[in-house]
Amino acid sequence: MAQAGTPVVRDGYLHLPNRRRLRLGSAAWFAWLQTASRFSYHAPDSSRLTVRKEQRRHGHYWYADLKHDGKLHNAYAGRSTALTPERLAVLAQQLQQKRRR
Repeated sequence: MAQAGTPVVRDGYLHLPNRRRLRLGSAAWFAWLQTASRFSYHAPDSSRLTVRKEQRRHGHYWYADLKHDGKLHNAYAGRSTALTPERLAVLAQQLQQKRRR
């Protein structure tokens, strides 16, 4: 579950706490990712991922997490430029498959 004030991606838009919306894949979306550290992704299949940015040796990278029955499943999401709507949908599918194993 997302923490209070965590931006939420749902229905093709990023919903920010200040009631502003950004369309996924837009220039504003990619600019926002440069300064963001996390967001919640609500997939069409009702799964909810936490997507977080980590500092690594060669830059920042995003990872997606799905918690189910007390077990954490995660997947590499990529750099900010890779976080397209299609990539987020694929991540949700991958993590749902891991959850079912």
